[in-house]
Amino acid sequence: MEIIVLASGSKGNATYIQTKSTKILIDSGISYLQVKNRLALYNISLSNLDAILITHEHTDHIKHLISIATKTKAKIYMSSITYPEANRRLSGALNCLDVSFIEANKKYSIGDLNIVPITLSHDVDNCFGYLIKQNGSKNITYGYITDTGYIPDEYLSIIANLQVISIESNHDVKMLKESNRAWPLIQRILSKSGHLSNVQCCDYLKQFNYKYVKTIILSHLSEECNLDSIAIKEVENNFNGVLPCNVLIAKQHIPLNIIEVEDV
Repeated sequence: MEIIVLASGSKGNATYIQTKSTKILIDSGISYLQVKNRLALYNISLSNLDAILITHEHTDHIKHLISIATKTKAKIYMSSITYPEANRRLSGALNCLDVSFIEANKKYSIGDLNIVPITLSHDVDNCFGYLIKQNGSKNITYGYITDTGYIPDEYLSIIANLQVISIESNHDVKMLKESNRAWPLIQRILSKSGHLSNVQCCDYLKQFNYKYVKTIILSHLSEECNLDSIAIKEVENNFNGVLPCNVLIAKQHIPLNIIEVEDV
């Protein structure tokens, strides 16, 4: 399995995952051309995209869904609860596309990938994270967990043993409180249906099993209320100055290098 975080942040989110036989995209918050060009940096073609998995209906996750789905003919997977608001925001264009409704805690097969949507806590009626495993492998696994105020306890023991994990590290609380943002917005971000802070992220990292976890991707960092250096320093401080595994920071405007996940 290969993973490329193409974009992560409030201006647009998209993560590409491929095996030898399957290609999927999580979210579609950047344009078709941006996705195509960023994949081209690694000599990867966007042709034959099998699926687009949607987390929720906020614009930074679905803004370019119609154009990407139309040009690739990929099937869209989302919650039936997400669909009405997403379709409204997209001016009804989902009515003409191939959309399959999926439910939390059920396993779905797309090519050789097994995918389980999990319920997160965000200020929408439904927000999914995704647990992904390559079929037939022991532990070729990936977890996508962003846009949530907390991670439900029922998923922690599973997430803790995945090989690669994208986990939200959205804001530094001090920077957020001292920002020019309106107080209701600050309260929303800090709430249990908002976004994970650097400190909250690290509280979860301390519960992970680094016998299995090889790469952590700190994701959805706020450009106004966080810094790469602050997020990394928080991790170091929680692990006595030593990073527990390979720790990367997802970027808004440039893709991360390919992360190759091999069986262990």
